[in-house]
Amino acid sequence: MSLNDNFCSSPWFHLRISPEGNYLPCRWSPIGTSSSIHNVSNTTLSGYLKSTTMSNIRKDMINGKSPDICQKCQYEQKQGKVSGRQRQLLKSIVVESEFNKTLCASPHWDDFEYSYNHNGQTKNTPSDLQIDLGNTCNSACIMCPPRYSSRGTEEHKKLHQIQPVLFADVPRIKNWTDNKTLVDKFVNELVDLPSIKYIHFLGGETLYMKSFYNICDQMIDKGLAKDTIMGTTTNCTVYDDRIEHIIENFKTVHLGLSIESVTDLNDYIRWPSKIDKVLDYVNKFLELRKHHNLFISLRITPTIFSVYHLDQLLEFMIKNRITAESCDILTEPRQLRMELLPTEIRKEVIGKLNRLVDRYNLQRSENIIINRRVPETVDSVIGEVVFEYVDFLTNYKEPDDIEESRNELIKYIHAYESIHNNKILDYLPEYEEFLRSYGY
Repeated sequence: MSLNDNFCSSPWFHLRISPEGNYLPCRWSPIGTSSSIHNVSNTTLSGYLKSTTMSNIRKDMINGKSPDICQKCQYEQKQGKVSGRQRQLLKSIVVESEFNKTLCASPHWDDFEYSYNHNGQTKNTPSDLQIDLGNTCNSACIMCPPRYSSRGTEEHKKLHQIQPVLFADVPRIKNWTDNKTLVDKFVNELVDLPSIKYIHFLGGETLYMKSFYNICDQMIDKGLAKDTIMGTTTNCTVYDDRIEHIIENFKTVHLGLSIESVTDLNDYIRWPSKIDKVLDYVNKFLELRKHHNLFISLRITPTIFSVYHLDQLLEFMIKNRITAESCDILTEPRQLRMELLPTEIRKEVIGKLNRLVDRYNLQRSENIIINRRVPETVDSVIGEVVFEYVDFLTNYKEPDDIEESRNELIKYIHAYESIHNNKILDYLPEYEEFLRSYGY
């Protein structure tokens, strides 16, 4: 057990609400840990932070244990990525390289000490929230878990009929925000929480959801927005003028752009998007950035397909000074992992990324940049993200199930193409030899 390796301050100030309204300990928690015992219908935000569930997690943290909910962060750090744990520690002014010194000097030290002496309990109220508003979405991305997309849920019912082994028949989700009483109760709770500093909304597609505008408008009307940093993510297929009013009234807005390619390959992966319209909306957001406290980042999830044009997307990022959170490594669905690339295409992708490095004279940062949401670090972070992908693609070990997964990849995309009426080779002719060799 190691406090240095496993301790995270997040359970003292953060929590998450799932699309169904169930509480989760952390924004990086596996969604399977969603518990129906604690729901927005029967538990307050502060009540959950003070619950036995959270007290037990804090006890584990104090004793140097890594709870099961921490697996994602542990995996990310093993891959050399900036993890959620590191970001949350920074909010407590704790730095891993000087862990003992900064932990004792942390403004949260008294909170940690109180929990140590009181069986993991806390007197704190939440200050950092991730709120999943539901799964209403206008897109059906081929790599997106259906629970996060209403359209994806409906498609999976058809896909299940075509390939029942690869696609589960996922039940429909009832969004907690469809209940106006619960939404009003939630906003009124925020009014009573003087500690709220950051709130991140996810969907579904948030800019497509009425509840997003409803909650934001209420926060503005009740005077909460001016002191709150708000974050959300969009697939850039929707632009509603109401977002401009929201950006104007919150202290700062962090906007994540979920696109996979600046080519029409994005239309295949994030079906049924149209890249020309997507880029038009991106440019509107970039224009808003000139006049407001709007911080824009790219939130990409490279697959075996989109990685081929990753250099073009990263160049778009460089030219427009759009940062990214970190190198994102897709693990599920396993049929779409980058690690399934054939050797020749893998080398080609690495070559294109290295030419990007040379073209823009990108440099590795001397120190890991944890806080990637400040304008001053944008250029350095962009370089780090490029190098993270170069390193991953150069050094990853091919999975043991690579041949099985490649064969399943063909079945996987055939199923999607049968309902989307498209063909991957129309977007990626460079993959023809590879895909044909596995029966495409």
